[in-house]
Amino acid sequence: MRIGETLVRIGLALSMVIGFRSALGQPIEWTPVIPGERSELGMAFDSARGVAVMFGGLEASMQVDSTTWEWDGTAWNGRRVPGPSAVGRIAGAMSYDSERKVTVKYGGLVGPSAASDETWEWSGQAWTQRNVPGPGGRSSHAMAYDSIRKVTVLFGGKRDGGGLSGETWEWDGTNWTKRADSGPSPRSSTAMAFDSNRGVVVLFGGFDGSAASAETWEWNGATWTLRPAAGPVALSGQAMCYDAARGVTVLFGSSGSLRETWEWDGQNWMKRSTTGPEPRLFPAMVFDSVRNVATLFGGGCCGGPYFGDTWTWNGVEWKQAAVVGPSAHTGHAMASNSLQNKIVLFGGSGTSARMKETWEWDGRLWSLRSTTGPTARINHSMAFDSVRGVTVLFGGDGAPNLSDTWEWNGLNWTQRSTVGPSGRIFSAIAFDQLRGSTVLFGGATTVGTVKSETWIWNGMQWMQQFVSGPSARAGHAMAYDSGRGVIVLFGGRSSSAYLGDTWEWNGTVWVQRPVVGPSARAFHSMTYDATRGVTILFGGSNGSALNDTWEWNGAAWTQRASSGPTPGSSTAMAFDFVRGNPILVGGQSGNATNNTWELGTATCPADLNGDRWVDTDDFEVFAVAYDILDCAGGGMPVGCPSDLNGDGFVDDADFTIFVAAYNALLCP
Repeated sequence: MRIGETLVRIGLALSMVIGFRSALGQPIEWTPVIPGERSELGMAFDSARGVAVMFGGLEASMQVDSTTWEWDGTAWNGRRVPGPSAVGRIAGAMSYDSERKVTVKYGGLVGPSAASDETWEWSGQAWTQRNVPGPGGRSSHAMAYDSIRKVTVLFGGKRDGGGLSGETWEWDGTNWTKRADSGPSPRSSTAMAFDSNRGVVVLFGGFDGSAASAETWEWNGATWTLRPAAGPVALSGQAMCYDAARGVTVLFGSSGSLRETWEWDGQNWMKRSTTGPEPRLFPAMVFDSVRNVATLFGGGCCGGPYFGDTWTWNGVEWKQAAVVGPSAHTGHAMASNSLQNKIVLFGGSGTSARMKETWEWDGRLWSLRSTTGPTARINHSMAFDSVRGVTVLFGGDGAPNLSDTWEWNGLNWTQRSTVGPSGRIFSAIAFDQLRGSTVLFGGATTVGTVKSETWIWNGMQWMQQFVSGPSARAGHAMAYDSGRGVIVLFGGRSSSAYLGDTWEWNGTVWVQRPVVGPSARAFHSMTYDATRGVTILFGGSNGSALNDTWEWNGAAWTQRASSGPTPGSSTAMAFDFVRGNPILVGGQSGNATNNTWELGTATCPADLNGDRWVDTDDFEVFAVAYDILDCAGGGMPVGCPSDLNGDGFVDDADFTIFVAAYNALLCP
């Protein structure tokens, strides 16, 4: 066994600090950091690895997610792996095959109306398409794994091309077999769970094309039986799972303002709760057999709110386990607290109302820190003063436009001034670390006049700098380049046109940089990438929403990632000192979003499980491959991902690369 030798050496190697990363010049891309609000997703619980697996769904932005997510009981982790179609899936179904230790996914919408007929399996490391004929293209069907007969059971759904199905199919890991055409009437948006104690699949509700159902059916592997039991009202788009610890099937459903939790013991339905998650359609729910709780995520439909919250049900009460973060936002502001390694977000608006929430991001999770302090507002500006250790906020639209200055010390907001720049929106501020002052430029006043003023906040008062520089504008963006000691300004909108000029403030004067770069725009976001030593610009609007990404190195603009977040304006971006990458949140292009995105290198070979960390989980994968040695050997994972130098073997040379990445821990 070669792995024993490796374990000894890795114990020594992990005590070293080995330089591994040189991010500049590597391909970079945007990836979501946490799942956004969504509905009609697929989810299953992988009992072998102790994680809930989620894929697809329709986001609040009306975009379809193609990321694979895993919930470990504390946080969601995105897996950077290709999966079922590049555009994701809506209304597919998933279940976990505990015999073969794979999550099975079938069908779902891949466009506005095209339903997939593909079968995919997730091993915990990679998705594999199983190219076999099956039930045919469909969406809004239901699946459950029968652990006694060792088959995945599929029922119903919307057929590709129209119509509802009443068929029952089973997947044994090799073939799909149609088992029944009779039983529950053809329907979609039903819910199923396997009762392992009684050996039956339980089905409740669904939509038959004209109305929701309140029927309870059970499948014993040969026939369906209608159970004449009173229970929940007629429902569709509900969620169900089987609680193996307590021997009951748990249902969460909503109808209008109704939100109810029911349990089925095989004889009777019992209403257990009318509190917990807000009313919603099409959430997903699984039973976490490691922590003995039902876990519910997301939901939302049809013009109502979308949800990105995670809840657990322990048989007695619902508890909110995690929030995706701020609700869908636009017009908010963010700043990087480099001393506490957190990102601070304040304000903005969602569907209508202005907000006054203060959130902090710690590199993995969002937490709501305060609902007091500055009045609710949008289109304000913020920067972190690293000398005094406070986040500075100025102005914004609070109906009317505001001229107040506030500071956040990590615990509380303090109003510092109402004297200085006049009330305005869409100004930009950045902290000049070299000179210890916060610099503000431009903005639009209440009467709609754009400004060309430069102001400096020294922690006590605002002082106007009477210098020439950029023309009057609003909706521009600024970021401090700590490598060169200058503040970079780009774009904005004058009283009549979008602007595309680049300026730098050196503490004394503004200097225009005569360069070609991003197209003229306003309402974009910028931050300085301290890892790669460049200023990052994303999106904005030139009359149409944009989603291009650019870098400024002090001499030239270079367009980088051309995909990622949906086109949008009024996003906010800040540098995450924990992850070592820029983080972008929210924005708007028709619909406001709450997605949190990260801009980093496109490749991180030693991250063998795709969670953006090179840690002991990856080592376990590497160790298996190291013992096999030859990439062509039996049992080697598909693609031989542990062959980090590409020579066809997983050997000492790959081990050296892996250890260096392990010491770096976080992918660049």
